[in-house]
Amino acid sequence: MNSLRELQEACYRAFALGDTAALLPAVRGNGIAPELRVEVYRNNSREIYRKALTASFPVVERLVGETCFAGLTQKYTREHPSRNGDLQQYGTQFAALLDSVYANSRFSYLSDVARLEWAIEEIHLEPDEPPLELAALGKFSPEHFGNLVFTVRRAIRLVESSFPILSIWRSNQPGNDTRVDLNQGGENAFVARQGNDLNLGRLDNNAFALASALARGLCLADAWNPRSDSTHGDRAHAAPDLAEALGAILNTGLFADVTAADPPPANT
Repeated sequence: MNSLRELQEACYRAFALGDTAALLPAVRGNGIAPELRVEVYRNNSREIYRKALTASFPVVERLVGETCFAGLTQKYTREHPSRNGDLQQYGTQFAALLDSVYANSRFSYLSDVARLEWAIEEIHLEPDEPPLELAALGKFSPEHFGNLVFTVRRAIRLVESSFPILSIWRSNQPGNDTRVDLNQGGENAFVARQGNDLNLGRLDNNAFALASALARGLCLADAWNPRSDSTHGDRAHAAPDLAEALGAILNTGLFADVTAADPPPANT
């Protein structure tokens, strides 16, 4: 081999893909067959990545079983080689892999469960920021409310799903064996961290849509586009309430700050 890059590529192909043709000629035996030496590293590599994914996706592993999960991690290692020295970043594309494996099957919910677990993984790496308090809105006059623009805290994620992903996640925590009906409807989840405290919960359709729009940088007036059928129970036909939706979002700790954007110029 003529370069470090070629050696690294040969190691990757040997450890991740099982193609040892390029690497074996460069391995000195010293009493142990080169094939066995390479297999030791290949096994260590598989275990390192399997354990990294197990740590990030424990619920997915519990749902599919250890044997199936090991097969999925091997497929993931082959198709998505690590490009970051931090193994905690390794599972970025795992939900996409599950999409490709289980699309249009009764296990298609697994990719959304993985997205929820990856959201939990991500927020542990984000800096701490104090959440915006409801009282902060009091500094704005009511005529400026439509122009409010919110800054999202980095240690929070929104995960939309047509499956009950939060119920599934909760039912697969240690000591919990509650059965979940996959047909009970979707759940729009938020995942938030404040200090060492992890907070997961649900938002109804209107609150989630509003939160998502505000997170994209829209002002409050442009972000509020309610669906009239999102409320429940004896209020099923009540008009959606902006204050209620915004209050629910603020309770998640989604925002770090709020400002009032300049209103657009009046038409002349």
